[in-house]
Amino acid sequence: MARTLITPLVTLALAGCGTAIKKLDQAAETTGEARARIERPVTPPSCIAKMERVKPKVDEKARWTQKRWEIVADNRDQLAADCGAALDAYWDEITKVGPQ
Repeated sequence: MARTLITPLVTLALAGCGTAIKKLDQAAETTGEARARIERPVTPPSCIAKMERVKPKVDEKARWTQKRWEIVADNRDQLAADCGAALDAYWDEITKVGPQ
């Protein structure tokens, strides 16, 4: 009589272990995937900024208009440099983390 009760209890206990092991395996897999994933960085606004337009003003000398174009172009160049520096810094951080 006791033997017939022990067999189902042992079977249930072993079945519970299998479920726990499956859960642990799934958790380890999920954790590994999360660690391995590299998120795409948000593009800095300086990378997608449009160049401002310089429109000649009435009675403005051509040289003044040209100078304003140069200033606008210099500003846009600086934004592009900032963009490159931000992305380089991001990827440097990713490289530091790397595979563990």
